[in-house]
Amino acid sequence: MNPSFGGAFLFGTACHVVHSPHTVAQQKGSFFGVTGMTALYGGGRGRLFEIRGVLIGASLTAVIEAESSLLSYADGIARIFVDTQGRSWLNVIFEGEYTPSSDGPKSTDFGWCLPYRCILHGLT
Repeated sequence: MNPSFGGAFLFGTACHVVHSPHTVAQQKGSFFGVTGMTALYGGGRGRLFEIRGVLIGASLTAVIEAESSLLSYADGIARIFVDTQGRSWLNVIFEGEYTPSSDGPKSTDFGWCLPYRCILHGLT
């Protein structure tokens, strides 16, 4: 299943998504006369999604346009992200963390392709 962001399929093909929850906030303390420590749960701190995929197109221009389209979503607007397992995540933003392959776009038998890696941030 190809992932989507705000209902748009921006991530090309051969996508791999790794979901990493951030650690929760906790306040720990120790007190004289109390064995061990106490902990106060402070809530979750969101999550991170690492996406690796390949942008494809019939021409070099099409691949560059696909890249430009993906980067245009770095606008601070939180959207729904659907990962490769079909799970929906609310309140996800793209901050522009994007790294294309250092080799750049490559010509193939079917057109052009550009492997990349990008990061999305789940706020909740």
